[in-house]
Amino acid sequence: MNPLWAEHLRRLRDSLLAQTDRVRAASDHTLIKGASIEVVVRRTLREYLPAKFHIGTGQVANNQQEISPQIDVLVYDHGTFPHLAANEDSSVVICCEALSAVIECKSRWDEESVAKHYQRFSVVDSKRHSNFGDPGLAAGYFVLVIDSVTPSLDRLKDEKRFVGVYSLAGDTAWSSPLHQSDFSEQSGNSLEVFLQHVMYDCMRKNLSELGSLEWTYEAVRKYFGWNFGDE
Repeated sequence: MNPLWAEHLRRLRDSLLAQTDRVRAASDHTLIKGASIEVVVRRTLREYLPAKFHIGTGQVANNQQEISPQIDVLVYDHGTFPHLAANEDSSVVICCEALSAVIECKSRWDEESVAKHYQRFSVVDSKRHSNFGDPGLAAGYFVLVIDSVTPSLDRLKDEKRFVGVYSLAGDTAWSSPLHQSDFSEQSGNSLEVFLQHVMYDCMRKNLSELGSLEWTYEAVRKYFGWNFGDE
């Protein structure tokens, strides 16, 4: 990588850690800390991902009326797919077909909560409309951890999607790309690795190439039970 950009991303990582340290110092309330860190991560992704990817927070649904747990950061296609719900707190409910990636933000590693969240999410995301059922479109699942960690990742193994865990303070990343179940470890600027992996996994899935907006409508109307458009 060009040393200029490597240095820029190192400074960005240091800035992100400093922002989260200020959040921690300002409040002893765990929920406030977590929410504030999510805001910083969402802002960073909005600044660095291409504009075609919408960044939000909320839940994911499928047309079988199943809904995921709350997700810290959603990366999705809002240019093609509508929201299923837009709430007063700015959270949304989106079609799983619109989803490219989810990011969970953790101050500290908690294997049990991450594994349970991942399992509940993957059940919903795995039931996409057949028009968007290509296995390669499964949403990536990324966990950004502020502190240094030594995670156990056996319960996150899934060759059907990209899964990654990134320790900002520890400068270490563990990733399992699509079609691989085992994780590889990578040292260095973990924020840079995180951005690289999120960009790669989202950019390789270009929903606009899959079909027309008619395909999208066919998927969306299943959520609402609409009959208009039946042949």
